[in-house]
Amino acid sequence: MKRDFWERSKVWAAVTLAFGTLGFCLWFGSWAMPITYPEQRGYPIEGVAPIDLASAQRNWPGGEARPGDREILLGYVRDLEAGRVTLPQSAQQAAGPAAPVDLGTLLAGADAGRGERTAQVCMSCHTFEAGGPNRTGPNLHGVVGRAYASHGGFNYSPALAGAGGRWTYEALDQFLASPARAVPGTRMAFAGLRNPRDRAHLIAYLARVSPGAPPFPAPAPAP
Repeated sequence: MKRDFWERSKVWAAVTLAFGTLGFCLWFGSWAMPITYPEQRGYPIEGVAPIDLASAQRNWPGGEARPGDREILLGYVRDLEAGRVTLPQSAQQAAGPAAPVDLGTLLAGADAGRGERTAQVCMSCHTFEAGGPNRTGPNLHGVVGRAYASHGGFNYSPALAGAGGRWTYEALDQFLASPARAVPGTRMAFAGLRNPRDRAHLIAYLARVSPGAPPFPAPAPAP
């Protein structure tokens, strides 16, 4: 009996010590790193009543810091989902889509070395050195400024052969973005480079391997 008493005493002592240690750690943590919230929001939201979202979310749905907080929070979320919350003009400008950068500006900052690395994915169909052979696609040495479908010895698609025009920087940019859209009916099975900066790097490399290529177009003036 005495032995059982001491065993139970040790168990209760261990449990008490564990809970005491946990309570002390929680108290010490809240004392060492107190949680403070800003007194006001960074910007007001029109049409939405002020609410301590952190407090409401922390307690929802078990209870709210103030009566009515749950309803206000749910209304706020519904307004966000419906797009009815109007941001201030400064926030709208900061979150709005960036204006497209013109080709001249992109080419002015383009890196032909990066374009050469991008061109490695094209080497299964094209060559870039002077006098290089045609493959599935024509040799692209000197492509900048030459007429469409004019490289000797390559059988171009009727769509490209009948398109007319020259490979200007603008034409190359449009074709590299989506060959099928730029020249409907082309046989070039390439989805395109959707990133304008990647296209600018590649065009800069094509200009480097095109003797006598014209200067890049001037960047557009800043608005």
